[in-house]
Amino acid sequence: SQSLSLHVRMLLSISSNDHALELVLRKAASMDLAFFEAPAFYDRLENAASETRRVHTITFGVFHVLGLLISIAAMLGLLATSLHPLAIPVLLVTTIPQAAALGYFVKRRHRVWSGRTRLRRLSRYLSQLLTSRDAVKEIRLFGLDLSFVSRFAEARRAFEEDERDYRYALVRVETGFNLLSLAGTASLWAYAVVRAVGGSITVGDVAVVLQAAEQARAAVATVFDRVVRVYENRLYADELISFLDLEPDAVSGALAPAVSEPRPVPRPIIRGIEFQNVGFAYPGSEEPVLQNLSFMLPAAASVALVGENGTGKTTLVKLLSRLYDPTEGAILVDGVDLREDELSDWRSQVGAAFQDFVRYELTARENIGFGRVEHVDDTVRVSRAAQQAGAMSIIDDLSEGLETSLGRTFDDGTDLSGGQWQRLALARGYMRDAQVLILDEPTAALDAFAEFEVYRRFADLTAGRITVLISHRFSTVRMADRILVLRDGRLVENGSHEELIAADGHYARMYNTQADRYR
Repeated sequence: SQSLSLHVRMLLSISSNDHALELVLRKAASMDLAFFEAPAFYDRLENAASETRRVHTITFGVFHVLGLLISIAAMLGLLATSLHPLAIPVLLVTTIPQAAALGYFVKRRHRVWSGRTRLRRLSRYLSQLLTSRDAVKEIRLFGLDLSFVSRFAEARRAFEEDERDYRYALVRVETGFNLLSLAGTASLWAYAVVRAVGGSITVGDVAVVLQAAEQARAAVATVFDRVVRVYENRLYADELISFLDLEPDAVSGALAPAVSEPRPVPRPIIRGIEFQNVGFAYPGSEEPVLQNLSFMLPAAASVALVGENGTGKTTLVKLLSRLYDPTEGAILVDGVDLREDELSDWRSQVGAAFQDFVRYELTARENIGFGRVEHVDDTVRVSRAAQQAGAMSIIDDLSEGLETSLGRTFDDGTDLSGGQWQRLALARGYMRDAQVLILDEPTAALDAFAEFEVYRRFADLTAGRITVLISHRFSTVRMADRILVLRDGRLVENGSHEELIAADGHYARMYNTQADRYR
């Protein structure tokens, strides 16, 4: 029945749309990190993800056209035999121009739609800001809400103006070509009447011709309209197909391709990790962030990175995590270029707690267990990581312990303070139990007591690991075995805290400036 057919189509539509969206997300997850530095990539991602519904629409459109062609052939055959063979070209000639015009307009609309991708992303971003719990405090305090609403409305008005212009022009053209199509049908009617008056056909034949001509005209117009819609959907679906066809490493600055037989990461790392004349510039930029860096991260040692904001500390740990490869020089692990190690194996040996950590508004267990996702259900391991990060007291205070939902995004969620979230992020880093541990401002959001606890346990928690510590707090930096001082992307000093203070250089000036605030 028609109702059953409709329900089947809806289910197929949902299924194919979800599958296409899953393909987009899988593709995005496989893309090199360098893609995410380019705004053009986000435009392509937006276009692909927003038009996944077009795929199944093309299939249904093609089948619809095939069904209509069968009925059209029968009606055109009837007209040719009952009236005149020229009835077929008359109908086609007076209907084809409308299809050609519609094809032009859908292509024009697609061109405008593609050109407005940035505006679509901007309007969505503004909408998210205005409805974000994290952003609402600052937006209200600074009185930005009305300004953002105005900018959102301005972006949407641009779409409305384009749509209005498109619709007005389309209505005018469609009206003209509809009249042409009706004129073609009317000419067949007139010819049928003339033949009936001349006695060539009967009045009954005239009735058949009138009905067949109108039905054929409508069916031909519908076929051309459906063909144009298939063409339109194909234009939009091409955005999806071209995105899925992107090579994951087809971007400037992509990771070097894997060697034919990658080396497993040494367990344990014996000598350490060496940076040899390493330089790096982000994709699309000619300005180097790091220049000519040479130093050693000894095995089982802790090293602190110190420097003003923008000196390349976070970029350095991105290279160490092999999220990027150096644009100059090399990073060696036990004397072998890191690019020769198996990528996923290396990353499995790097644990991290970043300053801009993610607050997963899921369960407490998942917030910690994601550090080694295959062990997220291992309560003993999750609890041990929480204990190491000083987060067990947080878990104990939650209504359902590790199974408590966190945040306010979902029902029954429990929100945490910034310091509590950071301790969970620390636990996530310890959950990995990796040979390399990166701690990026690990105590920035902690209170004095929690910070002291981290200091007290630092030596035990980092024992046997290569630990890279980034912090602006020199009380934290002093815990490291060695301190690397970066300035303008270059290594300017290297030594222990005592050696650098004695040298009375850049590190000593920064240390004394901060220490003066506490005197």
